[in-house]
Amino acid sequence: MKTKSNNGNSGQVIVFCIILFIFFYIIAYSSNSSGNTVSIADGFTISAYDVKLDVQEDLKVNVTEKITVNWYNTNHHGIYKFTPEWYEYTSKDNKTIKRKSIISDYRSLDDPYTIDVVKKKKRIKIGSANSFVSYGDKLYTIAYTYDMGKDPFNGFDEFIFHAYGDYWGTDINNASMEIVLPKSFNKEDIKFFADKYRKDDITGSMEIFVIENTIKAKSKEPLKSSLTFDIVLPDNYFVGGSFNYGVKSLISILVGIILTIITIITWYKYGKNYPKRVPTVEFYPPDNLSSAEIGYIYGNNNMKKLTISLVLSLASKGYIKIDTEDKKKIKITNCITEPKKPYIVKDAPKRKIEVQKLFKGDKYPDLSGDELTMMKYLFRTSDIHVIEANIDKFLKVKDALVSKGYLKIISDNNDEIEDIVNNAKKNEKYEYEKYQKELAEYNAKLENLPALNEYERCIFDNLISQGSSFYLSEHLTFYKLFGEIQSALESDIKEKIKDSKASSKIFGAIMRVILTAVCYIFAYSIFEDLDPRLFILYKVCLYCIPISIFFIIFMGRKTTYGEEIKAKVLGFRNFLIKVEKEQLERLVSQNPSYFYNILPYTYVLGISKKWVSKFEDIYYPQVDMGSFDYSNDSSYLSFCNNVYYPTPSNSSSSSGCSSCGGGCSSCGGGCSSCGGGGSW
Repeated sequence: MKTKSNNGNSGQVIVFCIILFIFFYIIAYSSNSSGNTVSIADGFTISAYDVKLDVQEDLKVNVTEKITVNWYNTNHHGIYKFTPEWYEYTSKDNKTIKRKSIISDYRSLDDPYTIDVVKKKKRIKIGSANSFVSYGDKLYTIAYTYDMGKDPFNGFDEFIFHAYGDYWGTDINNASMEIVLPKSFNKEDIKFFADKYRKDDITGSMEIFVIENTIKAKSKEPLKSSLTFDIVLPDNYFVGGSFNYGVKSLISILVGIILTIITIITWYKYGKNYPKRVPTVEFYPPDNLSSAEIGYIYGNNNMKKLTISLVLSLASKGYIKIDTEDKKKIKITNCITEPKKPYIVKDAPKRKIEVQKLFKGDKYPDLSGDELTMMKYLFRTSDIHVIEANIDKFLKVKDALVSKGYLKIISDNNDEIEDIVNNAKKNEKYEYEKYQKELAEYNAKLENLPALNEYERCIFDNLISQGSSFYLSEHLTFYKLFGEIQSALESDIKEKIKDSKASSKIFGAIMRVILTAVCYIFAYSIFEDLDPRLFILYKVCLYCIPISIFFIIFMGRKTTYGEEIKAKVLGFRNFLIKVEKEQLERLVSQNPSYFYNILPYTYVLGISKKWVSKFEDIYYPQVDMGSFDYSNDSSYLSFCNNVYYPTPSNSSSSSGCSSCGGGCSSCGGGCSSCGGGGSW
């Protein structure tokens, strides 16, 4: 059984999670980008607010705003005001469009000021950080040019302007407007609304005066919200006008769409499935595959279940027994034990000779060269020495050294060794014949048992390493087999049934869908220069993300062998479900172990209960597989629960969100954004 490390699946899962997070974040951002935020004025009220509009024929508007602020709290430096460039406009035909204007020459006429951009809206801050306001009224004058661009209406012209903004947080007293139009107009077409969508008509609450091309209007009562001026004009009243939109958003969107088209083409070329094979009738597991392989091909990726099916297969083949004892403890017993080799003579103890020096002098005048060398070797550090090496050399000079009185033998285990050897020789024939008999019985038993495939052999070797019997909950490494079986299946089966070329295209497709999401974010939230008439492209680009994900999910396809073996597995499963009693009886008569051999396969195919019920009225030889209840699905759950698992470590993650600063909502993708201001 080949195994290899395969982290591809987990890596793809992580990338898919990232993609889905980006997609749902984008949806949430899009849906909330136009949300409103309620603000309350801090330290001031508005005593008067006068807006003057000098409208040019090309729809450039010179705006002057005079804001009289009454300060009742002096712990402030001045005011700020937001002026959005994107607005929603609802015309006389009740169609709401989004429109971009360009703000230029934004300034305060009388006080120090700074200009910045907050949430993509221009903000002017009036006042000095080195001084505070005084109690009472203070007049602020703001001026800027508001280029509204080309007229977007067909068949008529209409001038719409949102004055004051929605988020001052206080009533606007003495609200007034002066609008100077470039040509004559019908004063009956003048309208004022308290909202942007023409729903709250307050024209009757305004004092309106028209002098030639100039309109002066004043609110009869304090305003609690924005004021929108609206006048319908003849077609071509406005001439020319600038194009206020760019091409960055368009290019970004088109890139995202093209990337999605490439993904679809890649799927069609490399990921589209081959024609499916018709399931064939299979009486036995196709291609002699193991239960784990059959379950994996069928689509069962529960490695616990696939591994347990292999244990059941060992029991069905007679290699082990599975018993359920008190408190539902699972006990595994090895049914075949290889006999131990008999004791043989070469395993006798090693010979040892202990000698003592008798001669006290340092010179040995009557010793030969070998005898002198031996004496010096034996008694270099002590007068007593145990000889375990070079015994043959010692035996050659032993008698001479003893007879000359140079040493004496204290002990020698040679007699003991000879007794052991003699006894072993006497019993060797008997022990060997006994071993041969036991080995023959063991081999005969193995021959009568079905052969194990590589997956079953892996499980069996791991199980018997714990001894002849053990409790599953005490097997501290069994759970590791789940990972080993998974790696082996991915190595042996996945590579055969999964088209590697199609799988190799998945990573590129994942990168493309991420780039598509990035293109959408840049187009919608950063560049934000798309012509409103093309806003549908935002949705097209957004929908490209789930479309790409859909094709990525189905990018991987089976090989021709994969389609063939899947059809066989489905045919095998269908047969087990639909097989009639008479045919089962014939199969059992041909193979008395048919019920037990097929049982592990029905477990991974999810039909074990149906399989057991089919044999209620069919006789089949009983096999002692242990007291485990193989006919009860809950027993398999108990088996899973008996597997030892180390205590897992828990981890948690947290996420945060950012709030919108400046007391207003952010603007994205041309959605309307409200003006207004406050104190600082």
